[in-house]
Amino acid sequence: MRRSIHLAHREYWRPLAEQGVLVGTGPWADGSGVLLICQVPDEAAARDLVRGDPYVRSQSIAEVRIRQWHVLLGLPEGERVPGMVRPRDGQSADSRTREPLTPHEHRIALMMLEGMTNRQIAEHFSVSTRAVELHITRIYRKLDIGRRAQLAAAMPWGQRSYL
Repeated sequence: MRRSIHLAHREYWRPLAEQGVLVGTGPWADGSGVLLICQVPDEAAARDLVRGDPYVRSQSIAEVRIRQWHVLLGLPEGERVPGMVRPRDGQSADSRTREPLTPHEHRIALMMLEGMTNRQIAEHFSVSTRAVELHITRIYRKLDIGRRAQLAAAMPWGQRSYL
């Protein structure tokens, strides 16, 4: 039951991420919950989004807090954020290219986003932790990021999930 709700939750938010409504997400460090950063016009729109989440609809969440967030430091024009793909000079945003994740790398990245440790991922695939670390290094290089906290924003959500 919980797995089906989780899959429905991911399928609910994936198109919203592709549309730029869901800007970022990730678990709290202590495992007590998840942060969702959404770009919406007002609190009512945020509440509507959250009400549609399968976890909320199934009453699997104890508490929902909605807060307004202001970006204090914007990016200067041309500034690059790790994990954010910008077109090369002379290219349109639609013509940008980067090496796609392999299906196996995509599975590992999704497991990382679900909060699994390198050791847990290694145990799942019956491989060494070092083998998982090598895959993660390739994932980071392909997505142009440096740490797990950047993974959700950099993930190619249009790519099919192979879990």
